[in-house]
Amino acid sequence: MQILTNSIAVMTLLSLPLCSYAASAPNNEYIAVSAYLGGRITNDLQDIETGQNAKISDDFAQALAVNWYFGRNQETELFFSNSKHSLSLTGETESVATDIYFSYLHFGGKVLFPSEGAISSSVGLGVGATFFLPDESKYDKEIALSGNINAGLRYELSPRWALRGDIRLYGTVLNSNSSFFCSNEGCLVKVQGEVYVETELMAGVEYKF
Repeated sequence: MQILTNSIAVMTLLSLPLCSYAASAPNNEYIAVSAYLGGRITNDLQDIETGQNAKISDDFAQALAVNWYFGRNQETELFFSNSKHSLSLTGETESVATDIYFSYLHFGGKVLFPSEGAISSSVGLGVGATFFLPDESKYDKEIALSGNINAGLRYELSPRWALRGDIRLYGTVLNSNSSFFCSNEGCLVKVQGEVYVETELMAGVEYKF
């Protein structure tokens, strides 16, 4: 519980600059919708009882972002990303393999760095939840607090259309002695309190209203 409380406090403090960055009276309000495709790089989970690693595959990912004008050189963002991973665990007596969806739903903001040309950049923060959704119904679903930091490039094709490229680093807070992917037969993985990290590289297209 202490890890969860500290994480909320840290993410709140980190988000403050995005909410106070040189905002001026709106003079160019808009809403932008972006669709992304890319890949997600994962880490394994270590079972604290057996010491064995539950291997989680790197995989294809897709995402959707809605950004809207908040102030000068600043956007607010609602972001959803989803990826289907294979989890495999080799025990002393048997091996287990299953597919699990890792989904992020985050709310945050971006600071924009415009340029005189077509290319601009941005950095941002977000906070929200990670959803662990096993493909097999016999395993329980899980939800945890998470956040992301991101950086991106934007290439403007026209006043409404643009190409985007993003890199995002996710951190999911796992409580002490959490059990994941449990069924009537037991839990696949038991972990200690830690921050689970994933990295995402995405490319997409934006349409601005």
